[in-house]
Amino acid sequence: MKGYVSFHPVDLSFFDEFIAPLVQGRKVNPDAFVQQASDLRRNAWTARRFAIAVEQLAATSVPPEADPAASRWRRLRTNLEKIDYRPDEMAVKAAKGFDPDLHLEGRPFFIAEGSAEKVAGAVDAYTAATSEAAVEKIVRDQLSRIDAKLAQEIEPAEIAELSSDLGYRSDVLRLLTKIHELARCAREGRGFGDDDAAPRPAAEALPEELPWRALEMHARQTPFWIARDVDGLETICRAAGVRAPDCLAPAWRVYAEACEAFPALRDALGLELRRPRDVGGLRCARRDRPAPSVPRRARSADHQRGGTRRRRSDGDDPHAQDQGVRGLRAAARLRLPRGLRHPPAG
Repeated sequence: MKGYVSFHPVDLSFFDEFIAPLVQGRKVNPDAFVQQASDLRRNAWTARRFAIAVEQLAATSVPPEADPAASRWRRLRTNLEKIDYRPDEMAVKAAKGFDPDLHLEGRPFFIAEGSAEKVAGAVDAYTAATSEAAVEKIVRDQLSRIDAKLAQEIEPAEIAELSSDLGYRSDVLRLLTKIHELARCAREGRGFGDDDAAPRPAAEALPEELPWRALEMHARQTPFWIARDVDGLETICRAAGVRAPDCLAPAWRVYAEACEAFPALRDALGLELRRPRDVGGLRCARRDRPAPSVPRRARSADHQRGGTRRRRSDGDDPHAQDQGVRGLRAAARLRLPRGLRHPPAG
């Protein structure tokens, strides 16, 4: 599948206790959720400043390319300067140890650990951090895995400031209201329209819109992984002519209440991602446990996330496959102690 796919360790209690009441037309208290979402946003922004700084430093490990639009003499001068170019020692170390597809884009935060267990532990630490200083301490500890001197000397990059917490709260509440409104309109046989889309029958829109909107809310309080141009396990098995393992299942359990109220939603949920803004199957971490799984979301290739909004690189390359596998393993690992789940990408 072309585009960006996100892998989500799933906290079922969020869907059962927060999304399900909205679908049923009841009210929820969003304060704790909004606070968690705001804290996670701040922590991710702080960590991203360091990741971008390392990326910028690594880029100086090679001489700049000549501008094709420059004059012939300017291009000649640039090419001659390459001969004597001597990169900074720190830039060379950064380039050797920094993988943008993994450290900047693939993992939820800047994490340089190797094993799934340690990656999951770092994600927990970032999520629990209560200040920018605490996040910076974690980042520098992770940077020391690349180089101790780099960890001491690197300074965060200047990137766009976050919007105010008050404005962010308003945006989140508006999106939650949309979930409530979508389900209500479907029950009442009315039309549903979004800011950038013409109204259509809500009963028709709900099977497509509800899974994505609910998982998008979940992603604001629970870290997730991202990969680019990857196929799901079911697609790979089908291409190989073998059966997909029974650890894969549609995300019926995640949207249990909604599936009961709107049977068309159950029919619409599948294993693979078929379009942008789609939600795929669950990957059970163990067959003998009740669905420790993970749903995944599909994003069109031009959909970006935060700062450089999902700017995961384009095109096929080995990193995309490796990144997806690492994300799946780390996400699955992160959930098990808490009975959460991890969604595969497809």
